[in-house]
Amino acid sequence: MKKIILTLLALILLAPTALAKEYNVSAWLPNWEEEEAFQSFKDNVDSINVISPFWYHLNDDGTLAPPKNGENREIIEFAKENNIPIIPTISNSFNGDRVSGIINDPEIKRESIQNIIDVIQEFDYDGIDIDYEGLHSEDKDAFTNFIKDLREELNHYDKKLTIAIQAKSYPALIKYGDRGQDWKALSQYVDEFRIMTYDYGWSGSIPRPVAPYYWVEEVIEYAVDNVPREKIFIGVPFYGYGWSDDHFSSYTYSTIELILDKYGVDFQYDPETKTNRLFYISEFDTREPKVPYEVWFENHVSLKPKLELVEKYDLGGIAIWRLGNEDPMNWRVIEEILKDKPLGDQLFFKDVNINTLYNEAVTLLAELGIVEGQGDSLEFKPDDGVNRAEILKMALNSFARDTSAYYFDELRGDDFTNPFIDTGEGEWYFPYVLSGVAFNFVEGYPDGTFKPDQKINRVEALKLALESAGIALSRVKVGEQWYTPYMNWAVRNDLYDSVGFLPDEDISRAEAANIIAKVIDVVENS
Repeated sequence: MKKIILTLLALILLAPTALAKEYNVSAWLPNWEEEEAFQSFKDNVDSINVISPFWYHLNDDGTLAPPKNGENREIIEFAKENNIPIIPTISNSFNGDRVSGIINDPEIKRESIQNIIDVIQEFDYDGIDIDYEGLHSEDKDAFTNFIKDLREELNHYDKKLTIAIQAKSYPALIKYGDRGQDWKALSQYVDEFRIMTYDYGWSGSIPRPVAPYYWVEEVIEYAVDNVPREKIFIGVPFYGYGWSDDHFSSYTYSTIELILDKYGVDFQYDPETKTNRLFYISEFDTREPKVPYEVWFENHVSLKPKLELVEKYDLGGIAIWRLGNEDPMNWRVIEEILKDKPLGDQLFFKDVNINTLYNEAVTLLAELGIVEGQGDSLEFKPDDGVNRAEILKMALNSFARDTSAYYFDELRGDDFTNPFIDTGEGEWYFPYVLSGVAFNFVEGYPDGTFKPDQKINRVEALKLALESAGIALSRVKVGEQWYTPYMNWAVRNDLYDSVGFLPDEDISRAEAANIIAKVIDVVENS
């Protein structure tokens, strides 16, 4: 009997690992950067479940027009050799009129469906992906009937049907065609319901994230009320957008890395949207005065919380837009979260490991791009003191504070006056100090100095992190010390206990990272 009980206990302990769920990964492969995208496909084939080359454009008469380099036999053969279903995409180029003319004419609709069947059979595809956007609201039922009829034909050949869906978080928006897609009805007929949860920021918007976390979750919450969870694939972007007055550009992540290297600008992190930002002034900008680009971009940092939403809502998986020149760390995150393959903690610095005090906070800020190694040694020097200038830079970049007005010489007018005698315009900390003054949470001393090299104490660091995050605390009550609201916040949020707070004690670089990491966590979860 004892042996049976032990065996059952062993099975119970092993069960979570044995039953751990893996989620599916579909990926679009663009034809305009096919070489780079194909290389990404080859490099990460073990992480991909379905590949969708962007190979076909819809004509007005329902025929399909492959691009010049479409129907690439090498890609088809590679997918088949690796048992990856190949489901190419048909795009209507956001032309709702074109689709309307097809789906409302019974003969053209029949011919259009037959054209799809013909191309599937010719190349032995595993199915087709329909990306018809910008549809007219009055065509909603006709589009559903088109998808229904296409599904019935595909069933004769045992082929799959996936569909790209414009994102929305409530039933009917006014613009951009999402009213022409009936989620509940369409989901009956497709294998993958690929929601394009990206381009929240776009060429016609103000500068803002491509796919902010809170918006992606709003779309998912609407989706799970209308679509079977196992069919929901959220679109995850592997790119970025930049705005500069009337100029707009798109960026692959490899371009982002070039900008960081070439212009020496900062990574910034926005905890509210869980995405990244940077500013730069292009050397090719001939405008006077010059205007910086504000670039919001996606990488493994912003991808991770979106994948956690897939787990949270138990969805079918993700659809990647798009392969090619992406952040290689994206695949590590995908393997860990969606494929349930623990790869261990990353080590960013030679002198920070699992035994280092506050190592998790240091690692977080390193992953966010906020802190880097010192000099050529790649050491963080966690036990060294942190000065006023260092904590200011860390805090401003951890909460996406715009320092561009002082970061770039080109943006300072002739009437600019430096308020501090010890903060020269050529010093690395100049833009952070002056930005802190502009945001009204940095003051100097009566002698006109800022004292950038002066070590900072615990309560000063916490105050600066909270103010950078835009967290306002209640005023000091009569009889209280000025730091009491900060101590109360620290205790309330499990950063320190009331005994260990010691406001006047100087802190280390690692402890400064821990304070900022705690404030980031509070903002992310507020």
